[in-house]
Amino acid sequence: MQRLIRFQHESFIKFIYAAVMVKEKSAKKLLEDIAVFKYRHMVWAMADAVKAGVKFDMDFKEEEIKKIEVQSEEDLLEVLINDLEENLRSYEEIKTVSTDRFKNDDEYFLAQLKKLDLEGTVTAFNQSKELPGVDLEENAKAALVFFLMEETFKEYELITIYSYLKVHSNEVDANSAFTDLAYDSIYHLRRFAELASQMGVLTLPRPIPHEKYENIGIVEFLKENIEEEMDAEKQCLILAEKIGNDELSNFLLFISRQEVYHAELLQRALDAVKGK
Repeated sequence: MQRLIRFQHESFIKFIYAAVMVKEKSAKKLLEDIAVFKYRHMVWAMADAVKAGVKFDMDFKEEEIKKIEVQSEEDLLEVLINDLEENLRSYEEIKTVSTDRFKNDDEYFLAQLKKLDLEGTVTAFNQSKELPGVDLEENAKAALVFFLMEETFKEYELITIYSYLKVHSNEVDANSAFTDLAYDSIYHLRRFAELASQMGVLTLPRPIPHEKYENIGIVEFLKENIEEEMDAEKQCLILAEKIGNDELSNFLLFISRQEVYHAELLQRALDAVKGK
């Protein structure tokens, strides 16, 4: 089951990052859809492991993710097609209650991928540090680049941790909060990664240390993350004030309000865990 979880995890990462690397809108939408399904596959595989009493971790092979660090969209598409084909081969060896569903989804999406004709250049890693159509002062530009690089990894980390906590939680309210938090973090990751890709500063995630999610003190974790969300709200407000662009400022203000909502969800989970 560990191998099945890792395959779905790696696929999720590849597709959600690939979606911000391509420029054609219909291709972007298809890759986003596949990423959401691969996230669901990952969580279902994790839940199957928990039910079976099988211990697992959230590691992935960094060399597998680095395969999407390509210079052309044509090469990127080839990596993604190969990924789904490898997943489909794995289902012949790994049988769980969910793999029939995975197989059905992957066969459909593989057929859709093969219909794409991508020929553009990938600019997500070119370090241009320029946002197309937006003129920013150097200090604002540097602050935005730093923010995006930090936040894209943070959101990936939160998706992973919240998903792990969700499948190990038997408390309904906590489970619901973790689900909402994970999907909000997926949205944030997409938005931050999209801006980072446009600026040529997209960074791929690295595996999370096990101690960040395994056998953690859940009450203390939730308390600390409530504080972190409130601090993130302040950081968004500070950057929104000095960014010097109305559209980016409004986006950052929107994100700041999301951080407050996340703190409220974490408090709900904390109350549920503590039995309030």
